[in-house]
Amino acid sequence: MIGQELAEAQAAEHRRKQKGALSQSPVPDGMYDFWRGEQSLINPNQNSLDLALVELCKRFAESDAEARADMRAAISMDEFYTLLTFSHRAAVFAIRERDADWVVSGLTAIAMIEQERTDYRDVLLALSLIYHSASRIGEDPDRLLQDAAALSGPGSDLILGFSNRTPEDKDLRNSWGHDEVQTSDGTGFIGWGFEHYDPTYDLKKIVMEIAELITTDKYQPSSIQVATSLPSIWLESKKNKTPKALRAIRAGGSISAKLRPNQHPNHDSQMLVIFVVEAQDEATAEELLLMSRKKKASDYSMAGVAEGRLFCLVVARSFVQGVESFETIDSVARFLPGIGRILRQKVSRS
Repeated sequence: MIGQELAEAQAAEHRRKQKGALSQSPVPDGMYDFWRGEQSLINPNQNSLDLALVELCKRFAESDAEARADMRAAISMDEFYTLLTFSHRAAVFAIRERDADWVVSGLTAIAMIEQERTDYRDVLLALSLIYHSASRIGEDPDRLLQDAAALSGPGSDLILGFSNRTPEDKDLRNSWGHDEVQTSDGTGFIGWGFEHYDPTYDLKKIVMEIAELITTDKYQPSSIQVATSLPSIWLESKKNKTPKALRAIRAGGSISAKLRPNQHPNHDSQMLVIFVVEAQDEATAEELLLMSRKKKASDYSMAGVAEGRLFCLVVARSFVQGVESFETIDSVARFLPGIGRILRQKVSRS
């Protein structure tokens, strides 16, 4: 079900459209394509849309208050979310290039947004990423937020309110569910799930490699996280209501993915989730594997693999009643050889 905040934003957008005689939006044509991975913050690459939005942000900042208000009113709700994605990406580029101009552009994009026509929580997440990046490169994030608030009109309260939060409430990992991750191209952001996390293996690297593996298959990752748990529901049975082995886990990560549209008429009804955990010892990992093999699931398909202290569980199902699952027990097993190689490499290097 759609959340109340998003529903209210859509209602505000509808009211805007009902007024008619809308001005042409200043936002350039185009969008960040989920299916090409352009919404991921782990390893984004700059593209022409990024550069066009940088120029728009400069033009917006140089305009007077009346012109800024007209520009804001002409931008659609969908385009507001393009601006938010741009601000996320700008936060990554700022750290990689140690360039405050990306911070300013990301904040200006947020200042262009009309709060009423977005879910305010999405705006706050964007602010948390930009704030972190500004601090990371040695800039004064509160001063930059105040500058952006001066451009934002009705949205200034949200920006200034974030600036006035305590340091703990601004912390990217512990309050906003993201953490830095290192890639071949530099720093990126990965999801953080707030669960116990004390790995001896590089679980961030492991989940990123598994995500790359499924991208070469029929899926596009939608969420890549660490500090997550392995829910007991997938392994529990009549004999194992709460498997004890789940209490002997040092750390976990997960990947959620969407089936590509050309693979199934109801592709958006399909779910693929991959859980990776580091157990306290090899016996625990083997116990988890044994439970995954013994569990007889009726409404989902799954397959597991263990290497050393690492255990991985692949789960697939349709979450829409009456729609058949794209995957079967036999088909999900195709992921295991590739995942097994990734896990073995990490175990052998430890």
